[in-house]
Parts: sequence; C-alpha cells; structure tokens
Amino acid sequence: MIFFQESRPATAGSPAAGTSAADRVYSRVSDGIISGALPASSLITEGEVAEALSVSRTPVREAFLTLQAHGLLTLFPKKGAVVTAVNDEETAELLQVRVMLETTAVTRLGERPQDIPAADAQLQDLIRVQLDAAGTGDLLTFARADHRFHTRIVDETRNRVIDDMYTRLGPRLERLIHRAASRDPRNLDRLVAEHRVLAGHLHAGDTRSYETALRQHVEDGHHAQLAP
Repeated sequence: MIFFQESRPATAGSPAAGTSAADRVYSRVSDGIISGALPASSLITEGEVAEALSVSRTPVREAFLTLQAHGLLTLFPKKGAVVTAVNDEETAELLQVRVMLETTAVTRLGERPQDIPAADAQLQDLIRVQLDAAGTGDLLTFARADHRFHTRIVDETRNRVIDDMYTRLGPRLERLIHRAASRDPRNLDRLVAEHRVLAGHLHAGDTRSYETALRQHVEDGHHAQLAP
C-alpha cells in the first residue's frame, strides 16, 4: 500500500505523539480519504493497514469502526473496508445541515454581543492559517482550517448534541472542502475572501446577511444547489 508507506508531514488534524495506536491509524487513513490519496471505492484491509503502519490489527479495527461512524468507510466483514463515494445528493444534504446549524449559531451569538470579539479573533486566526496553507499548497491543512472556521461558528449554539453531531460530520465536510480547493487553485483565494465576508457579517451581528452570504459561499464553492 504505497500511500501508507510514503512519509508525510503531520497535518493540523494529525494526533500528537503519545496518542493511541487507533488514533494514529485513524489519522493516517482519514488523511488519505480526505485528500483523495485513497480514492472512493478503494478496498483496504485490516491486515494491510496493520502491516503498513506497524501496528496490530486491534487498533486498526477500532479505527475502521470510527471511520465508518464518520461516513468515510463501509465495512464488509471478513473482506475489508471500502472508501465511501460522495454523490451530489449527499453533498447537498451535508451542506444544507451546515447552513442550518451555522445560521442558528450566528443568531444565538447575536444575542450575546459580548462574546462576538472573542469568536471573531479566533476566526481571523483560522483565516491566517488558510492563507499560509494556500501559500504552500497544503490543501489538507487548508481544508481542515476551513472546516474549523465553520465549526467555530457552530460552537456558538452552545448545544452538546449539535456539537456531537457536527463532530461526526466533520471528516465528510473536510473531504468536500478539499475537493473544492483542489478542483481549481483559484478557489483558495476565493474561499478565504468569502470567509472574510462571513466574519464581517458575524462581527456586525447581521444574521440575515450572514445566511445569504453563507448559502452563496456553499453553492458556489461546491457546485451544490441547496433547498430553500
């Protein structure tokens, strides 16, 4: 398995040294799926991954279960796991959920204006991470910073059920972002510019303008037509 044997730098989403073997396996496999190095419909097995990453099958099995829960793998007992494909319908549904949750979060944040400066400062930090990643061509870091930007906004719902749901959706959303970023290098600058616009609406507490700009951001970036 060439992908696993190649060395690669740690990404922003990679676990630090000292994390569990299952976390390390999860990181390597999810990196490959999100970046497209492991394309849709690829078949991988516990034994192959365990050998390539020098771990036992137990952490691989655990990582595979989590990857399935996050929508990146489909497991077939005694055969292996297949990387899931993303179709247009699923893309539109995932993005529709993101729009709904973000607009709810911006509304909630608007009710707590004292919290806006802290949120805005963190969004500006993430925009800078995206700019740096775009400059070096690190699309995986770019995609993860993009998703963290939107996650930071969703955090303002202050709802643990929503947080848990959005965490499970995260890898699939990162894969969509990576695909949009890799489709055309010009998308990198455009996505960052649109994040600046979104941050500006959030800073102003302008929920209506935020929702309008977010829908346009999502539809243009992912070529997805969302339901009204």
